[in-house]
Amino acid sequence: MLTETSGRTARDLAAELDGLRGVDWASVWAGPPQGGSPEFREWCGRHGWDPQTVERNLVVRTRGGGRWTFEAGGNWDPVRRLTHWAWHLKADGASENPGLLARAAEEWPEFVRAAEDVLGSAVWNGPWDAPDFPEPPEPGFWGDRTHRLETRTPYRLAYWKPVGDHPGQAFIVLVQSVSFAAWTTDTPGGSRIRLTVNAPEGSRRSL
Repeated sequence: MLTETSGRTARDLAAELDGLRGVDWASVWAGPPQGGSPEFREWCGRHGWDPQTVERNLVVRTRGGGRWTFEAGGNWDPVRRLTHWAWHLKADGASENPGLLARAAEEWPEFVRAAEDVLGSAVWNGPWDAPDFPEPPEPGFWGDRTHRLETRTPYRLAYWKPVGDHPGQAFIVLVQSVSFAAWTTDTPGGSRIRLTVNAPEGSRRSL
């Protein structure tokens, strides 16, 4: 049978995004204070983040139960992006792969709508083979054209640009991936939806 393993929904994604309102992004990109210090506890507590690990990249739980990774190459600073896995569906058998692809297609617009309820309309939203699929504004936000056409990754994408001139404003990307196995008849596949909150390169340089 098809199994959703994250226990998260589109409504949960909207709650996670709403919880990011008012975040001091310049402080986030600079990186957290030393783990376990009073400054570190205050830094996490300011936004209701409960630290799960202080080794390598910081991982926190939010008030809404979401799990976020502060990606900084294992050095804590500067933080390049925050990553949140919003949904994960997997098939138990290869015969379920067509159903998995259909379910992934059904779920994607629900998650995009949930994000748009908080962030406003996406700048772009579409599948991997769209003729107008955009190139990433910065390396690492998503794969380039050659990689995308070879791997169908990201399978679907939506993104939101920073609004206003406030230092450190985030570039938000929602992607859906579908494993290669999902198109086979002998291996069960899977699909994920991931949200990344990215530090614009100019903001990192200005810290």
